[in-house]
Amino acid sequence: MFSNTKKIINIAKREVILKTITSLFDQSLALIIPVFWSKTVNEVTGSNYKVGYYLIIITALLTIFYYYWSYLNQKTWFRLYNKLYNEYTLETISETNSINRINLGEYTNILNNDIDIICNFFCNLVTRIFQVIEFFVIYAYFLSFNFIIFSVTVIISIVYFKSGKKVQDLNIKRKATLDSKTIMLHKLYSSLANKKSNTNSIISLFTKDNKAYLRANYNYNVIIQGIIFTVLGIIELSKYFIIFYSVYLVKMGMIEIGTILLIYSYYDNIINNFNVLGTITADYQSFIVSLKRLNKISLLSSSVAK
Repeated sequence: MFSNTKKIINIAKREVILKTITSLFDQSLALIIPVFWSKTVNEVTGSNYKVGYYLIIITALLTIFYYYWSYLNQKTWFRLYNKLYNEYTLETISETNSINRINLGEYTNILNNDIDIICNFFCNLVTRIFQVIEFFVIYAYFLSFNFIIFSVTVIISIVYFKSGKKVQDLNIKRKATLDSKTIMLHKLYSSLANKKSNTNSIISLFTKDNKAYLRANYNYNVIIQGIIFTVLGIIELSKYFIIFYSVYLVKMGMIEIGTILLIYSYYDNIINNFNVLGTITADYQSFIVSLKRLNKISLLSSSVAK
């Protein structure tokens, strides 16, 4: 992989730490707030209205803190992104030995697209780590009071994580067609600028490459969206099953009414996280492809230097 990645992450250590802190508070508050709502419902149901009022005030304050930390989380995200993007760009353009051994189209796409994909992945990775931790906290909570709810939650998670490999192959093909299209675009520009006689044939080739890219891009994105919506649909249906089962548990006196609210809120957290994590496989494969392309410049420079 790109040999300077570790060095660049170390340079951005301060930004990484700040992003970690804001993500920690953001995800923690997302778990805590539903607990207070659940307690509020239980207290009000038990006619403890005074305690219920206090809990509502506490929950409102926690909600304000949540949105404040969400804002800080976005702010630190962009600070980290800018730092990484700048360092990756400087490192890439400093690899001058390979400049004549890579075509202009690929070089342009690496600088414009691949660095952006790599930086996005690293910035989102911090939040996604805490989202995965949040999953395990929710799993542990469900396991603590009912094995059936826990089992359904784990099964739908496995359904998601089993979906995956074809995305990488489609992404590699999409990248290759984009490179071909960009190469032909540069040739077309040169032909038009110099008023060459072969302009019509180059336009024909560019149109062909453009269609190939659009076809590959369509297939790539449609399959990803198909995976995401399938998983989200399964999660949504399983949520209603669990709520139905929870009502039965309330009827049997095994849980309180407020617990249903907590289960519903936590399932919403899972769905919201899956909406983001649903792209993690595709994003990781895009990251690997982009990192390999970026590393190609470094490897070519090393071979020239030898």
